[in-house]
Order: sequence, then C-alpha cells, then structure tokens
Amino acid sequence: MSFMSGDFVYVAGNLATDPRMGQFPAKDGMYDEVVWMTVAVNHKDKATEYVELEARGKTKEYIKNLIASPVKPLSKGTFIMAGGSPAKAKGNKRKLKLVVFSSETSLGYDVLNWDRLRGNGQADE
Repeated sequence: MSFMSGDFVYVAGNLATDPRMGQFPAKDGMYDEVVWMTVAVNHKDKATEYVELEARGKTKEYIKNLIASPVKPLSKGTFIMAGGSPAKAKGNKRKLKLVVFSSETSLGYDVLNWDRLRGNGQADE
C-alpha cells in the first residue's frame, strides 16, 4: 500500500532484504552513516513495487538500535510502515528519504500477529 500527501509519501509492506548500513566521507572529514531498506509494496491491480528507503539522523539511530537488538525485530520479511520525501533513485525504483518509520501498529500490536488476533481474539503470550 502506498499513498501521497503533498510531497510526502507513505508506504507499507514487507522488507525485501535485511537493512543495510553504509558510511561515506563527510565534508568535515568525519563519516556520514546511512541505513537503506527495501520494502516490497503489494498492489491489488499491479505487480509488487520495490521502494528504497534511506534513513539518516535520528531515524537512522532508531533503526540502528532495532538492527542491533538480539531479537532481530527488523529483518527480511518484517512488515513496516514508512513515510518520507521522494528522492532520486536509480532505475525504475522509487526512493524515499525516510522521516516516519514504524514496525508496529498504533495499538502496539505486532502486525504479523493480526491473523492470530482475528482468529481467537487473543494475542500469543
């Protein structure tokens, strides 16, 4: 699922790969870190679209902490919701500079447990 609000785009889907880290020389002689993620967005009437997400700053730090977790809450196959500003991408992919990011719903349910919740009304303990 994806939709636009002005120059801001929201996407929801499963990660097609594990998040990837990169470092580049910055103007001040230090290094600038970036986290990239590719999300597979399934459309009802079209083929699956792959959207590249790029995180920097506070969003990057939040994602780095998730990546470092021993439980691996953010890996290939994880359902995520993300939003950001469109950016130039190579090929026919879309790319977003990530601003909003979540791997949970607003109620705190793990999105992957929704089917179980629908089935018996109880979350797995």
